Amino acid sequence: MPPTHRSPVSTDKKLKNSFDTLYKTYTKPEFLDSDPLFLCYLYESAEDREFVGLLSALFAYGNVTAIRGFLSRLLEPMGKRPKEYLLKHGTKIWTSKLGPYRFQKEKDILLFLQGLRLSYLELEKSGESFLESWFSPLDKNEFGLEKRISGFQSRFSEVLGSLDPSWKSYGLGFLIGIGNPKSAHKRYCMFLRWMVRKEGPDLGLYKSIHSSELLFPLDTHINRLSNILGITERRTSDFKKSREVTDYFQKFYPEDPLRMDFALCRLGILRKCKSAYVKELCESCDLKDVCKIYGSKRRKVGTATEN
Repeated sequence: MPPTHRSPVSTDKKLKNSFDTLYKTYTKPEFLDSDPLFLCYLYESAEDREFVGLLSALFAYGNVTAIRGFLSRLLEPMGKRPKEYLLKHGTKIWTSKLGPYRFQKEKDILLFLQGLRLSYLELEKSGESFLESWFSPLDKNEFGLEKRISGFQSRFSEVLGSLDPSWKSYGLGFLIGIGNPKSAHKRYCMFLRWMVRKEGPDLGLYKSIHSSELLFPLDTHINRLSNILGITERRTSDFKKSREVTDYFQKFYPEDPLRMDFALCRLGILRKCKSAYVKELCESCDLKDVCKIYGSKRRKVGTATEN
């Protein structure tokens, strides 16, 4: 009897079922505290959630413990209404007290906060409460999330320049993500996922950007899992890889390609995937049927049995 080949339609259906199962497993409130998004939920107002979200996203690089320690040091003095505090009182409370964080000296961080304060005050003049309109392409004829991000970076850079013409230190440039045209813009993609998607755990605060425009944030977990699951063969963590991962999931979720981002990240963050076959983890994994590592293990077992 000739071998039976699965049709692309049945294979895609099986894949989507696997992803949907994983989504249901991990997209739950009890897993929120394993994500930097959890900080936004400590505040009640939408404006504070956007403000805290931007800080949480842009400083989300390095050791998780160090990130949380720094953000705690930064946010605690501002109390329950951090955005209002910054707009009213500025940055004096942190002077000579905040200290550096990774690539940023204290003066870089204070200038960033001053720039953010000035940006919000400027937007308030036109009746805007959020930064959303700044995430639009500078050229109205251009499209794409990377153009939106570039638009924000350019507008914010102008504000920083008005405060200090020599603002372009390495640390501050790194913080706002300028200088690498091939960058995957992981931190902005993560922030915009939080702000745009209407489905939990995301906040859905932005109305003019559609969820179908979003791009996968290539954090260390998505970067690794996308190769393990055969989503992409690309090893470089750049914009092109982010686009490839997004295009892959857009086949299953055309209007919401980042639907799986939170759930997939839990596999790495909660150490449910170790990039190697671990029986107690792999045999119960929702994605084992599409995993290269699991597939390789099964083939070896099959060969050994035949021999």
